[in-house]
Amino acid sequence: MVSNVTISIAKRKQDERERLIKQMEDELGLASEHPEDQVYVTTCLEQIVKNLKEKRNGWSAERVMIAFTNCLTEILFEDALKRAKELDKQYATTGMAEGDFWGLPSSFKDTYNILGVDSSLGCSPHCFNPTTAAEEEATMVKLYRRAGGIPFCKTNVPQTLLAFECRNPVFLTTTNPHSSERTCGGSSGGEAALIALNGSPFGWGSDIGGSLRIPAHYSGICGLKPVRGRWPVSGQRNSVQGFDGIKGMVGPMGRTVDDLIFASRGILNLAHTSAEIGFRGEMIVPLPWKETEIPSKLRVGYWTQDNLIKTSPACVRAVEESVQKLRDAGHEVVEFHPPDISEALKIFVGLTSAEGYKSLLGNIGPDPMESSMRLVTLGSKLPAWLHSLLGWVVDNLLKDHLFASIFATSRPKSVEEFWQFTARRDIYANAFRKLVWEDLKFDMLLCPVQAVPALKHGTTKLLSPVSVSTILFNVVDSTVGVIPVTRVNQALDTHPADYLNDSEGSWLLEKRVYDKDGAYDAEKMHGLPVGVQIVGREWQEEKVLGMMKILEGLGGYQA
Repeated sequence: MVSNVTISIAKRKQDERERLIKQMEDELGLASEHPEDQVYVTTCLEQIVKNLKEKRNGWSAERVMIAFTNCLTEILFEDALKRAKELDKQYATTGMAEGDFWGLPSSFKDTYNILGVDSSLGCSPHCFNPTTAAEEEATMVKLYRRAGGIPFCKTNVPQTLLAFECRNPVFLTTTNPHSSERTCGGSSGGEAALIALNGSPFGWGSDIGGSLRIPAHYSGICGLKPVRGRWPVSGQRNSVQGFDGIKGMVGPMGRTVDDLIFASRGILNLAHTSAEIGFRGEMIVPLPWKETEIPSKLRVGYWTQDNLIKTSPACVRAVEESVQKLRDAGHEVVEFHPPDISEALKIFVGLTSAEGYKSLLGNIGPDPMESSMRLVTLGSKLPAWLHSLLGWVVDNLLKDHLFASIFATSRPKSVEEFWQFTARRDIYANAFRKLVWEDLKFDMLLCPVQAVPALKHGTTKLLSPVSVSTILFNVVDSTVGVIPVTRVNQALDTHPADYLNDSEGSWLLEKRVYDKDGAYDAEKMHGLPVGVQIVGREWQEEKVLGMMKILEGLGGYQA
């Protein structure tokens, strides 16, 4: 039941959004129908800035800003257009156009604090409580402004961020740019959808369990999750203040790997040379961008199955086709089986549920809880005796031992138990890194982003464990990129009736994915984008981007 308070605040917030959109439409007038808009919104980032600085063919910061504001729903338009006009005026007066992002519009996920607007997380208690002081802005926003960039909107997220269905009671549902009946993923879902629709040249997301990578996979764009400690993360609204059991990270999202390289180079160079911006005491490793030469022959490890939910034919094919392209290009590609991936999910669930999600759910106030959070929070709400009983039933009567072992970790814990889970995290992460980078000496890992392409709205509510393949690299804290490599093809990707016969996963979860009327249907998913994860060592964002660029250059996916 939706409370009257939630309805009232949501209505006010939606009305505010529509009013500001209409205001900008009126101000732009016929200019919004400029015939060259398509050129502006499809040009790569580096070329946009180059054209602006050279005033090529009449390009101006104002004209570029107008082209992108036609596609948006979040509202910083007036300030952004004003700033664009100021930059054009300064350029005309001084001839100076300084900064790697000079005149370049960019969108930001709702979590980034920006002066004058809310960071609501889709929760009504945080609405109409804007960032009021410049020093409260996210450091990433400050760096972007310092380099001449123009933040022009914020984008939608799931309620409290802990889901990959991009819906909340305030701004409602953001749909997939390739199919309105499907989700764009989360929690950086609005960001991915906007970029895929050419509504923003690029943007900034965040990731604590796949929040940047899942939307990139679902929407057919590129994304980078760096390792924690190289990029500043301060000045964001988190759903749980002070939680450090799993390290969240910020990162760029764009249509091409070149866009990610351009964004990363600019931010990293500025982050480690702009003393006047500061990091609010953050511990940042002093590593500015460094040009990196990629080995002519990469040693690549890959897998297609996480052994929790059997990977769909479409997502298996995405990895296998990528493997073949790399082999054909002369790289050494080796199939291997990583350490028990379900252990990473148990650690993630054990840590995030440690205090029963009290802080996370405290953001909601009078709002109804979104259904996509149902399975995630279920275990923490049950009395201990009932939690144990349900776990026993799943384990002994339903015979799903894997799901039972995961469910057992989803309960409130003592401080001693929390410490035990952090120790499990470190043991697992260290063993994973030693095996992959030291013993097997891989340059790169290649694997699915998820078991499935974009899901229908509503189907995520009982399938949150499908994010295990992205959660893995938050537990290990690896640098990971996602690129689209193919699309679902109903002729190639339909699963046979006996598809699960040799599965080692959770039959309760797999039944929801592959049974008749299950979540995976190649015919209904035909044409949806499918991405892969490209993983590298910690602190090697440049090398990961270079390896992403190699695979992107081998072709396949067409936007």
